[in-house]
Amino acid sequence: RKRKRKMAAVLPGPTDQDRLRQLSVRTYKQQAIWFLNSFWEEFAKDEAERIWGYANKAGELDLQKGKEGNELDEMMAHRFLEVHHETMTVRELREQLYSIIGERPKYISLSHFLVVHYKINYGILVNASQGSNKEEVEEAQRKLDAVQSALRESEARAQEAAAALKESKAREAEAKAREAEAVASEAEAKKREAAALASEKEAKEREAEAKAREAEAKEREAEARAAQDELEAALAELKAQEDAYNNKKADLERKSEEGGVVSRNKAKAELAQHLAEDPLPIRR
Repeated sequence: RKRKRKMAAVLPGPTDQDRLRQLSVRTYKQQAIWFLNSFWEEFAKDEAERIWGYANKAGELDLQKGKEGNELDEMMAHRFLEVHHETMTVRELREQLYSIIGERPKYISLSHFLVVHYKINYGILVNASQGSNKEEVEEAQRKLDAVQSALRESEARAQEAAAALKESKAREAEAKAREAEAVASEAEAKKREAAALASEKEAKEREAEAKAREAEAKEREAEARAAQDELEAALAELKAQEDAYNNKKADLERKSEEGGVVSRNKAKAELAQHLAEDPLPIRR
């Protein structure tokens, strides 16, 4: 029994332009597979990873349909070219498409970009048979799946590396902050230690000064006692003049206890002078 041969898949449309439009409405992945199958033996097998990267990035930039989308608007097409380090602008891409297909499409499909980027005959692309080379199609699909898996793994590793780097920098910053805090604490401790030593020195100096004043006070007290003893001896000798002496003394003593501060101090001074300067033997 003969096996029924399937007809090769072709794009509908009376002209190559129509068939390119039909190809451009397919998803990014489907456009990539069609392109790979069309030029597999010529060069596409060596470009499979790169072409799948184009399809994957287009899906990421398509904010409306994502991977199920088929074409990019002006802004996202510009971003697409920028990401892949293309020197041409979207306007220049349209001009090249016009010279190739006679149109300046408003939206840029993956097929549009691949036609210009690889400078291929788009007529060959849109008329390439897709159904008679089943093994090649399956091989292209397998390679695309492998590339996609590798890309996902690469992105995951990149994210892990970025997270590890971020954590490392955070730990480094934390360690530096702790080191700075430790240095500041050490400086503060040294400052307090110096202040304590200065306070201790000052306290010792004050203690020595207090002892010196105490010794001086005792010496003056002894002198005062000696003077008092001498005065009392002199008073004993002047007993005969006691009435006059005592009257004046009593008067000065009264004045020293009455009136304002100035008058009292003056009276005290006069009393001291009277006691010290009284004529007679007390001046000896």
